Amino acid sequence: MVDQLRVSAAGLAKIILDDQFLVVLNYERLQHGLKVYTPFGGGLKFYDSAQVFLNNLGAQYENGNDLRLSIPVEKWDLFQEWFYRRENRDVSIYQELKEEFVDEEKVFSEMTKKAYSLEKLITVEPPRVPTDRPGYEGLLTQRIFEMHTIIFAPDYEAMIRKSLTLDETRLTLVDRAEIQTGYTKLGINIGPNCLYLLS
Repeated sequence: MVDQLRVSAAGLAKIILDDQFLVVLNYERLQHGLKVYTPFGGGLKFYDSAQVFLNNLGAQYENGNDLRLSIPVEKWDLFQEWFYRRENRDVSIYQELKEEFVDEEKVFSEMTKKAYSLEKLITVEPPRVPTDRPGYEGLLTQRIFEMHTIIFAPDYEAMIRKSLTLDETRLTLVDRAEIQTGYTKLGINIGPNCLYLLS
């Protein structure tokens, strides 16, 4: 019987252009030689004000204030209740988007909070499965995704479209069928978290 549960909380961006979904080669997996397309966004962080609560749950942290941690499985309900209150943790994916679009992919030279508007937010809890995350392979993981449907301002959308035409781009557009099969038309893996873009 499993007594520890790995929890991984992320905010992901659902970006639709021409009835297709914008995804990017996952930066961390690329560093390990793996080509996998995933949604924009990334791990959420908790604020220092949540530390005592999480410590009382018996949390074992993977990396500082990241909401990637392990807790006793019987504490999941308490964690879940806290998470849905949306207090003392990240509730915006602006920093992640800025890091990806500006620093990593160089699609924009700068990005303000006015670059996009939030159209819809839903929370998704996929079934618990062993993770394939490098360094944590095989650990039973409960993922929890906040899916942000966003629309970029016209000038930012134009820069995204230009980036998609470049030979060295790590961005691509995929359709529903590609996401459902888990592969692009060119045979590159599409991560299972892309399935939640279809919700």
